[in-house]
Amino acid sequence: MKKESTMAASWLTIAAPYVPEIIRLAKPLFTRKPPQVDESQQQRLELIESQIAELQSAATTNADSISKLASDMQKTLEILQVGAERAEQQVRGAQALAWVAVTAAVLAFALAAYALAS
Repeated sequence: MKKESTMAASWLTIAAPYVPEIIRLAKPLFTRKPPQVDESQQQRLELIESQIAELQSAATTNADSISKLASDMQKTLEILQVGAERAEQQVRGAQALAWVAVTAAVLAFALAAYALAS
């Protein structure tokens, strides 16, 4: 860890004198005036601007649709959760009824075996 910090410090001390020169050379690139455009370039720019507007409109429409879809999916999941809870309750009731039926069958079998034996 200490070696990395010394490497960074040494790199910084080497590059520090050149930073003002790099900024001086790069500044004209960012402050230039845009070049003059001819008519065909202007038409292309207008086309691009209209396409950007269309894409922004489509993105807004998609965002609204996605929001509505998410809301609908949330409602659907809540309904499915309620349905799953009801189905689970019905399964538990059916299992309890099945155990009662099995118990009654075993008792009936035992009673029949006792009746036949006596």
